[in-house]
Amino acid sequence: MPAPGHRLPLYHRQSPAVRCVNFLCAVLLTLILIAGIIFFVLWLSLRPHRPRFSLIDFSIPNGAASSAGLVNLPVRFAVNEHNPNQKIGIYFDEILASVYYGDQLVASGRVTHPFYQGPKGDTPVQGTLTATGPAASNPAWGRLSGELSAGRVAMRLVLTSTVRFKVKIWDTKRHHMKTECDFSINGDGTLQQQAKNSPCAVYF
Repeated sequence: MPAPGHRLPLYHRQSPAVRCVNFLCAVLLTLILIAGIIFFVLWLSLRPHRPRFSLIDFSIPNGAASSAGLVNLPVRFAVNEHNPNQKIGIYFDEILASVYYGDQLVASGRVTHPFYQGPKGDTPVQGTLTATGPAASNPAWGRLSGELSAGRVAMRLVLTSTVRFKVKIWDTKRHHMKTECDFSINGDGTLQQQAKNSPCAVYF
């Protein structure tokens, strides 16, 4: 039995106002959770993925036979651009291409006009540039010529552009894009077999 003077605690029922507030808080938290899940799913489905590029072909004809270096020789390449997005298109401004041998610029120029790439689509990017170097008087030509004679020259193709993503009925802001393709050519100036269809790195 309870000690004298000690009273058992009484059960106090919550007032209707308190129960109403608790119910509204529970409903509000549930709605916030549901909205968060819906927003996350929409974000995953509408989040743009960057385009993918792969090197298809490259050549510098008659490079090994030239006595004046690479100056004025044609530089040809083909790259495939793929849009991996299911429902998002991509607007490309003009694409500029640059070819490097080490740090030496070999050729550069515009290779495409602005274009639109639909979802899950592919666009071939082909370019023919005119080499501006290295000339025969450039020490870089001595190294390049020796590597051509050895049958393997490491080179790099750089593509730059500005892109926008078309998400439903609105377009995103412009993003600067840089694509780098590292590869090697044979002694005759053609692309080595193992480099064909190789993926390029894409930076935003």
